[in-house]
Amino acid sequence: MKRPFSALVLLLSAAPAVAQEQVFATEAPIAALLDELGEDVRAYNEHVTFLANPFLEGRLPGTRGMEIATEYVEAHFDQAGLERPVEGDSYRQSFRVGQRRTVAESHLAGGSLALTHGVDFGVTGMGGSGSAKAPLVFCGYGIEKGQEGYRGFEAGVDLTGKIAMIMRFEPMDEGGKSLWATRGPWTAKSGFSRKLKAAEERGAVGVLLVSPPGAADDRVGDLMVAGRGSRSYVQIPVLMATSEAAQKLLSGAGVTPSLMDLRREADAHGVVRDLACEIEMKARIADEELTAENVIGLLRGRGSLASEYIVLGAHLDHLGMGNFGSREGPGKLHPGADDNASGSAAVIMLAKRLAEEYRELRPDQEARSVLFMCFSAEESGLIGSSHYCRDPLFPIEQHKLMINFDMIGRIVDKRLSVSGASTGEGMEAWLAPMFESSPLTIVQPENMSGASDHTPFYRAKMPVLFGIIADFHDDYHTSRDVVSKINRVDAVHTINLFHRILRGAALRDEAFVYSEQARRGAGRGEARRTQPPAAPAARVFVGVVTAESIGQPGILLGTVIEGAPAEQAGIKSGDILTKWAGKPVQDEDALRKILEGHTPGDRVQVTVQRNGEEKVFWLTLGER
Repeated sequence: MKRPFSALVLLLSAAPAVAQEQVFATEAPIAALLDELGEDVRAYNEHVTFLANPFLEGRLPGTRGMEIATEYVEAHFDQAGLERPVEGDSYRQSFRVGQRRTVAESHLAGGSLALTHGVDFGVTGMGGSGSAKAPLVFCGYGIEKGQEGYRGFEAGVDLTGKIAMIMRFEPMDEGGKSLWATRGPWTAKSGFSRKLKAAEERGAVGVLLVSPPGAADDRVGDLMVAGRGSRSYVQIPVLMATSEAAQKLLSGAGVTPSLMDLRREADAHGVVRDLACEIEMKARIADEELTAENVIGLLRGRGSLASEYIVLGAHLDHLGMGNFGSREGPGKLHPGADDNASGSAAVIMLAKRLAEEYRELRPDQEARSVLFMCFSAEESGLIGSSHYCRDPLFPIEQHKLMINFDMIGRIVDKRLSVSGASTGEGMEAWLAPMFESSPLTIVQPENMSGASDHTPFYRAKMPVLFGIIADFHDDYHTSRDVVSKINRVDAVHTINLFHRILRGAALRDEAFVYSEQARRGAGRGEARRTQPPAAPAARVFVGVVTAESIGQPGILLGTVIEGAPAEQAGIKSGDILTKWAGKPVQDEDALRKILEGHTPGDRVQVTVQRNGEEKVFWLTLGER
């Protein structure tokens, strides 16, 4: 009698539980799905959601958001029981990443009219600090020599002690379009560099850049402010005013020609006109040294292998508001969910897993030490990982393997790219059964791919493995790289695969020996360039710094570094790079993509436009 009764009780008690689960799944579908997918997916979801939250401001080095992300990683390393290996009992390895220019003081006024910084005008980073109260001279577009005999300055023009008002762009028609451009909206003559230098060379004590009224360009309302990517060209202060603000200054001073009248005069011919008024300008620019920090936790090994190190890394930083590196321009927050909250979350999870397993190893089990690293300033050019390789916490020759994750969160059709299997002798065969047992399809490029944080370790002659999505998406380096699009399930499959690889590499008797074979394109499977177009070139050096966008195909060269391959070839500042090896170059992203396929010593034909003429040079690429 007891058995039927027990069965009846079990049946009756189960019915409400089933109904409760159905209600839960209906009313909280995401929670129910995460519960069904398991603890690892839930943990991964929490990490990547936190790191890609807009509150972290896109994790730009030097920002409060990056500090919060750093503290988050530190907290989880601490929970995992990782040691603080950096001097001073710290997880943080600091390094310099350059300077940030900020406006410490600004002023622009004419008579009793004072304008508002950030609304009417901005102090640009194209000039220096200084103040002036001086006559205002209209210098048209500030172009010394243009097309069809156009001369912006007659011989002997002296601007000593004057403030030069210079218009953006170049002579235009009544519709606001360039009179000179045949491709794109403007020619290289519209660039800022030569205009500002022309004013400074003639003795000007300041420059007021003005957006010309009626220009057919979306940037006419923009103000360039120091700290937003502008490059310094001159020592005198350079302010930029909107056309409306400039007109207020002129009207307040009783200047009779309107700004539009002045623009039309400059459209017709070069002009230098004393406006018979005086303005005041002041700019104080502060150069603040920027530092960033790699976050490093140590899992101490055992026995004779403890002095050998494996690195597991991913970059934590991203693009902030997209002021550099963005594929859609500045002004929007770039959350960087796939790039690279996805990889940083994997480092956190693997640190906890392996630390737990090391605590359970039998007493006589030898194991290598593992350094878990979340790098900073990867997006700025692999600065954090390069710094570590130059200044490692332990002798670099004792580092036996580096594993790097960059964008593992948007896997499509189960396809994960893993490159580097042939960088260690015997490593390819050792990895094969792990690749085959994974639910993922492992794509192995024929060449070492990408320019991510594994690259400095590879250059240091260390075996490396690089995990990244095999199929890139259009959200890369845009504001659309959001956490809702992350494929959490296959990211966990990736973590599981590399857990086996990491543990196996840490415990095996012999370390893998670096192999040069990968440099010659070893590997198997389909050939696929796994790094996106905007990635920096990994190995070659040209020696040019690009200037501002010219709004047309080609790249305007602002600086040609002395003694660099470009200068040796005959290329000069102000040239417009139009072709590479005979093929058109559209923009900087296209050039970066081309450079990824080159190696130092390659000799290529480069075509530039110089003063309207096409010139061809032979360039031998150097090594970065």
